[in-house]
Amino acid sequence: MAFEAHGGVGKRKGQVGYGEGRARIAEGDDLLLDQERMVEKLLASLNAPDYRPPTLPTVAVQLMELSQKPDVDVDEVVAVVEKDALIAGRILKRVQSPLYSGISPLTSLREALMRLGLRTLRDLVMEIALNLKIFRSTDYGDTMELLRRHSSATAHFCRLISKYTAVEGEYAFLSGLLHDVGIAGTLIALSEQKGRREAPPDLIAIWPAVDRVHAHAASLIADHWGLSPDLKFAVSAHHQVLIGGHPHPLAATVALADDLAHELGFGVVPDQDDLSDEPDELERACLQSHTGVDRSPATTLEHAREALALGDAQMTLIRNEAPALLEEVV
Repeated sequence: MAFEAHGGVGKRKGQVGYGEGRARIAEGDDLLLDQERMVEKLLASLNAPDYRPPTLPTVAVQLMELSQKPDVDVDEVVAVVEKDALIAGRILKRVQSPLYSGISPLTSLREALMRLGLRTLRDLVMEIALNLKIFRSTDYGDTMELLRRHSSATAHFCRLISKYTAVEGEYAFLSGLLHDVGIAGTLIALSEQKGRREAPPDLIAIWPAVDRVHAHAASLIADHWGLSPDLKFAVSAHHQVLIGGHPHPLAATVALADDLAHELGFGVVPDQDDLSDEPDELERACLQSHTGVDRSPATTLEHAREALALGDAQMTLIRNEAPALLEEVV
């Protein structure tokens, strides 16, 4: 199977389909269509000494550190957030939503912190930082937008699921938000490694390979960002749940939340009807074969439910509450 070669020329800015990750594979790049060779190529890139994972803004890193301290001064937290005017402005805008604002509107970062608490503020800053810095790509723009919305939905569902379990909810939202950074990091690496005049690899063709390496990429990024062991397990093992034969509760929470996001239409692979260009026969076949991308097998979901002691009654309650939370996915 080979895609028609188009001389390596992709969509230009302003053209229909630009940024969708649907540029044709250039002649000579047929190795990208061999899944095993593409997996090998991606792993080599991710494990290379010069690989640099995407970097979080300083304010997000510092808030992560502060949130782990038992006693933190309010002024210290406000001073950290104020270092990034763009993020600070986004916070003040977001806290006006019904989810955060309460009876009276919030007009300052100090008021936002006092009402939200440090952990919720940390989660909000991380969401804004990922949206601004990580889920961005000129080559894979539409896919990154799907990934951003999927991650946000999964984060809200993680928080929801934690209400019905004994899992400590401190990292629930954050683990859902970060669970697919491996996909983002892999796409960014692919985009950065293309030649000056080359089109990026066609995502329709390489999705299975990206899917197979994204957990490894997530583990590398977790180390680079200094995430806690629990968060690292959650982002790198949510498609298997079992760590050394034992279920990891946070990974189990992410697995169920991730599956629910896909189930409600917030997946990472677009439906054929959502594409701006009509897919040809080969592209349509590829899309149909990618329904399992970023999905956990049934056995993993069973292990997740068992690990969290979630019965049918609790799962029904979770599914009934989940759609309303999608209104918070912006």
